[in-house]
Amino acid sequence: MNSKEIKFNIEVNIAGERFSLKVPLAKQDFVRKTEAEMEFCLKEFRERFPGKGQKELLAMMAYHYASNYFALAEQKEQEIEEAEELLREAERLINDPEMTDSGEDAEEIDPY
Repeated sequence: MNSKEIKFNIEVNIAGERFSLKVPLAKQDFVRKTEAEMEFCLKEFRERFPGKGQKELLAMMAYHYASNYFALAEQKEQEIEEAEELLREAERLINDPEMTDSGEDAEEIDPY
């Protein structure tokens, strides 16, 4: 069994709330980094919005992370669509008889 398959219980603490996660050993550092980043974000929100309570700060933080997630998901979808379009265009060019070169005048390109 490799380290990705073995799962361990990790206790996470966000804003004083503790909960357990079962994660692969390979993801343990990622979980700890996420926990630390969330604590850092909460600390910054507390400093920026001193009049807000813990519950409101956590709601703001949840929105902050969710909006970033959805923006990245949308960006990823657009990039996938662009990549698929490029693949379709490459296929079209490869299959276009007018674009086929006999190779006589072809210039060798060294990509490195």
